[in-house]
Amino acid sequence: MADTDLKSNLSVSQRFMICDAAVRECDIKTAHNRGKYERPIPVPYIRLMGKWLAQAGFKPRSRVCVQVEDGRLIITPA
Repeated sequence: MADTDLKSNLSVSQRFMICDAAVRECDIKTAHNRGKYERPIPVPYIRLMGKWLAQAGFKPRSRVCVQVEDGRLIITPA
């Protein structure tokens, strides 16, 4: 197996610029939310995961802030 340099040669600011420019798409899934005596109600949910989240500054088990705007969500580390 060939030797591979797994370390990034980019500075932190350059990495974030690359992450900001990257467009990622995913499907909106359906979950079912229900109260104690109610029928299940379909609700949308989004699941995000990948190394790209760490590169964008999101750490495992950290909290996020979600800003809701018309037609978009802005997610930032809390």
